[in-house]
Amino acid sequence: MTPLQQASLLFFLAPTLTFAASVQKTILPDNVITCQPNANCFGKSLYGRNYRVITTPRFTVMVAISHEGAYTRADVSIANNTVLPQSLTPEDFRVEVLTPKPKILLYVPPSDLKDLPATPTPAPQHQTSPTPPIASSFLSQQSSISSPSDPAQTPAVSDADSDAKKMALQQAEDKAASDHPLQATSLPPNEVTRGRVYFESDKHARLVNIVLPIAGLVFEFPYSMK
Repeated sequence: MTPLQQASLLFFLAPTLTFAASVQKTILPDNVITCQPNANCFGKSLYGRNYRVITTPRFTVMVAISHEGAYTRADVSIANNTVLPQSLTPEDFRVEVLTPKPKILLYVPPSDLKDLPATPTPAPQHQTSPTPPIASSFLSQQSSISSPSDPAQTPAVSDADSDAKKMALQQAEDKAASDHPLQATSLPPNEVTRGRVYFESDKHARLVNIVLPIAGLVFEFPYSMK
């Protein structure tokens, strides 16, 4: 091949090589799962917070983010969908500021937090505790519904009322758990852990990425901070 032919071949190949290189840079590792609208990620309103949710065969991960005092607060919920216990620790989580100036906002341990609103201490498990406000309100509404006149329908109504009470109590317990720091744990199969995670803050941050490494997978939630 003459020098002229070689130069012509390089001229036609250069755009292809450049495009291939740019594509290679954007390919994520197989263990990285990014929240993408209309794909694997959807929104959900819960406990007055707007969560983003990623569901995979191994985990269902929910995140809501906000500013709280001098910190970036992430409300996190993680469900183990596997048949084995899965270890997770919030110390591995981080916030990546992408614009205007890239930086990493590190995890802040609960013992280092200052000037945060006080949260109630949850009642110990397996002990009787007063009916939570959410459940109390719901149950009072249920009690105002009159019983049916047909005795044959009474068992069905009682079952429905019992299920409603259990659901209200469970929701109240979940809400109380979400108001406290997320703890490192070995999460049993088909169980859920939830809580708050605090990070350093950057008042100039605009586009951020919440990064949650969990048992070999990395969940990413892009957010626009306004």
